[in-house]
Amino acid sequence: MANEQQKRRKEELDRFWEIDDLIPAARPPRKYADTRAVELELDPPVQQANGNTEPIPARPQAPTPRFIPPHTPEAARREPDPIEEYTPENALIRRVRIYPWKSDYRYYESFVRDAKRLYAVEGIACQRTTFFSYVPQYAQMNREQLGWYLWWRTCVRHGEMPDTDYSYVLLYVYEILNLEGTLEPVEAREMLCRIWLRYRTIYRQLDSYLPEWICDYSLLHRLPPPNAEELPLSAVMPHCALKEFYVPAGGEEGCILALLSFCSNYDYQKSKFYTKENAALFDTHVKGALQEVVRDTTREGKLFAAARMDDSRMRREAFAGALCSWRIKRRIEVEYCSFSRSHELRFLITDIVKYTENRLRALLGVRSRLSVYALPTAVRTLLDRYLDAALPQRKAVSPKSEAAPAPYERLYELPVAELSLERAAAIERNSWQTTERLIEAFAEDEAPAEALVDRPPEARTVAPITAVSVAPPPAPTADPWAVYRPFLSAVRGEDAAAMQAAAASLGKPVEVLADEINALAADLLDDILLEEGPVGPAVIEDYRDLLDTLLQA
Repeated sequence: MANEQQKRRKEELDRFWEIDDLIPAARPPRKYADTRAVELELDPPVQQANGNTEPIPARPQAPTPRFIPPHTPEAARREPDPIEEYTPENALIRRVRIYPWKSDYRYYESFVRDAKRLYAVEGIACQRTTFFSYVPQYAQMNREQLGWYLWWRTCVRHGEMPDTDYSYVLLYVYEILNLEGTLEPVEAREMLCRIWLRYRTIYRQLDSYLPEWICDYSLLHRLPPPNAEELPLSAVMPHCALKEFYVPAGGEEGCILALLSFCSNYDYQKSKFYTKENAALFDTHVKGALQEVVRDTTREGKLFAAARMDDSRMRREAFAGALCSWRIKRRIEVEYCSFSRSHELRFLITDIVKYTENRLRALLGVRSRLSVYALPTAVRTLLDRYLDAALPQRKAVSPKSEAAPAPYERLYELPVAELSLERAAAIERNSWQTTERLIEAFAEDEAPAEALVDRPPEARTVAPITAVSVAPPPAPTADPWAVYRPFLSAVRGEDAAAMQAAAASLGKPVEVLADEINALAADLLDDILLEEGPVGPAVIEDYRDLLDTLLQA
């Protein structure tokens, strides 16, 4: 007996680590009703007394098949055929393909029905009522809110844009997007642009949606990009992923505006020198200089080839984030030539704009200059050729001369008189007399005036001045530019090695020599002579002739 108990105890201890014993027993599978198809026999039509036959009730139609996600990678890679494909009249977009949406959802159909029912309803003047909803719909509004929305919508349709809540604006945008076939596409797109430009200053969140939705709406309806009057490029391009869509198709003006809008890291219109008086000058010559470069390099194929403007492809979900029925929901694929994402082109356009503004600053007499980092020599030559012919020539600056004094300064000028020995002696006698009177006035309480004076006034005699010794004029100083001529010659030739060698011979850094030369030039010209260049100090364009004169002296 004891042996059997010990044996069972040993077996229990051995099976202590058996995991299967800890898992609960599996339940038997649940039995479901039989779902196999069976054949039904319907009774024949019932013959009525009048001879008519009752029809058999029609079987309800099967619902529209739902989207079933693919279960294999091969099925996921298979693309459906596009329902539409076209090539737009755009300078940068190559092809547009429109695909159906992958599934049909029904939870916005009631909104579309309400939009069609209320489309022709005219509003009546009423008091503004507050309304808020993250996804505004007609069913969420009460009678007062719906009345204000209809009145506000009527005002907007007639060209008036009264203030209202953000949810009303969003609701009207949803209405325009979903009323496909009811509104003319051109008028609907124009209304979207007007709404965005009017209310974006109040509700900045519209910038995140409407530029993209306007682009989708235009692509779906084969509309060209809006013109500058409908939608300014500078306002819309920073907020759209497909910036190339908004580039106008015809002429070079659209390409120039696009390059300046989103291919430059520097906006010349934000410069402090872009004033009301200089705005026309800046706009004309910045655009003209860039147009000159684009024309020349486009013909030779250098500018855009160097900037690596490659063809790109973008897949977009139409009206992403909007309340949108599945009937107008689409997937859009766009093949386009992208230069908004080319860093090389961005740096090149930035340097062109800065270099042109530097020339305009020099014309206006502004000393400060913008830094131009890596402008190719060929592009610099093109810009100089255009700007030399387009800008008025600035007068050569001569060494400063003494200007005529202002009227108020003439009151403090010394009188012009000839040298007179008698007059000088009289001035000295009067000075001694004044000294004696001051001594007597301050010393009458302390000591006699005679004790404080070396000799009485009557004993003082003034020796007549017989001759005036005039110091000889100082010898002319040495030419201050002589020591800097080797360095200036290297600057004139844009030779960095020669600059370093000339600076080393003088025992000074290049920057120190440039500062000393600018200090001399400031005394001579009231302006600096050297500025920062691509290889080191460089002479300002307006003073190249003056530098040649200094080097030949």
